[in-house]
Amino acid sequence: MENKLSYKLDIPCYMFDNRSLLRASSFMDIAQELATQGSFQLGFSDRQMAPHNIVWILARMRVRFNTLPPMYSTVTAQTWHRGLKGMCYVRDYRLLGDNGESLVDATSSWIIMEKTKRTIVRPNALEGIVDSTPQNDSFAIEEPAARIILPKDSPLEAVGEHRVIYSDLDCNGHTNNAKYTVWAMDCLPGDLTRNRNIKDITINFNHEALFGETVTLYHAQNGNEHIVEGRCADSQIFISKLIFD
Repeated sequence: MENKLSYKLDIPCYMFDNRSLLRASSFMDIAQELATQGSFQLGFSDRQMAPHNIVWILARMRVRFNTLPPMYSTVTAQTWHRGLKGMCYVRDYRLLGDNGESLVDATSSWIIMEKTKRTIVRPNALEGIVDSTPQNDSFAIEEPAARIILPKDSPLEAVGEHRVIYSDLDCNGHTNNAKYTVWAMDCLPGDLTRNRNIKDITINFNHEALFGETVTLYHAQNGNEHIVEGRCADSQIFISKLIFD
């Protein structure tokens, strides 16, 4: 068996922004497909775990954009399972350019949810279902995605709301993880997102956002770092840290 899932990818034109560079949220879409295909390769995709009534839930992710691929790029997309780290299963990703240079590096941390009760399943209950050993010992980003702490000296300000609609939902019945990056980028100043390059994103997914719910978006800035938090009532749905050049 290959120790990484790797294939050539012609990035579709609709994944690029106003400057013909890959959108941050588009990479999140690519990573979803890589994770789906990579887990299927190892025998524990959502489809293969369906008889056990369990599904993968993305808990944290960090993406480092070394070079944003331009429109009409063909890249090598890679992913591999890094095994169990604490309570989370870690999966890494890379997009490589023509000369083998790393364009995008990413790491993600996953938990497993019992689908009917919407409760988290502990890893020790998954023996024989999910392999906890690494597929590959290498890493795209060495440390797993970190917990984001709200800045004390940069207060959050409400910048808008988003009502969860049909196009936000995925097959698990809640907001798809890539949508939170769409919401975060859309609530930032246009001069920033349209004219400067995203360099790094860390995002924590802390609570489900369901159809019809309204998520209030908050923003704080500290230099080149931007914090975007989404809250629904008393629950923090997500928090992301975005760094621009």
